[in-house]
Amino acid sequence: MFSETRLRRIQDFTASDPVVSLYLNTEPSKGNAETHRLRLRNMLKSLYLEQDVEKITQFFEQEYDWSGRSVAVFSCAPAGFFEYIPLAIPVKDFIQVGSRSMLDPLFDQMEDYNNIGVALVDQQGARFLNFRMGELVDQEGLLGSPIKNFKSGAASSAHGLRGGSLDGARHMKEKVDHNLRESIEFGEKFFMRHKVKKIIIGGNEENAARFKAGLDKSLQSIVAGTVAVNIAANYTEIWNRILHLLK
Repeated sequence: MFSETRLRRIQDFTASDPVVSLYLNTEPSKGNAETHRLRLRNMLKSLYLEQDVEKITQFFEQEYDWSGRSVAVFSCAPAGFFEYIPLAIPVKDFIQVGSRSMLDPLFDQMEDYNNIGVALVDQQGARFLNFRMGELVDQEGLLGSPIKNFKSGAASSAHGLRGGSLDGARHMKEKVDHNLRESIEFGEKFFMRHKVKKIIIGGNEENAARFKAGLDKSLQSIVAGTVAVNIAANYTEIWNRILHLLK
């Protein structure tokens, strides 16, 4: 799992021996595990540090499960240093030998993916998620008053009485508005508590637009876009939609 503590540990490591920094893209669109292994072997051919080649090869053969979108590996075998970070975001294949770990590719991705807040909104409630580097770290939900559709047309008002479908529709609209206000208030607290850097709003066009319009101006300014996704979608589907949007 990605963590800034782990990142600092890698960043702070120094040694008199060279450090290998390797990034491997393992997205399914790039092929299967065997395809990824072939690209890895080709990358390691340029590496003259036999101990590090052995350590990195052993890691990919025995430990890595090939489930993420990419992985960053840092090795200095003579100093007994080896760290890796599986990533839920794509990075380009890259290998470098230097006096320190090369973290620029990670820092570049952190600008886009490190702390994203998501609001999935419908007429009855909302679901809020916080993703950091593609990993779900928190989610909460809010369920308001039940909503049902009313058709306009003949009603008891035709006999001089109040009520009927028009009043029912008006009452439902009031419920929708109330649910939206509660969702916005709940969402603002969620986003501020997590200090999100970007916000993605999911739902149909109308619900997303009304939710954004009701947010505090400071939060409106960091809305990066909207995605068409169901409020009950699993987090993998949600993250895939976010990746597609941000790409």
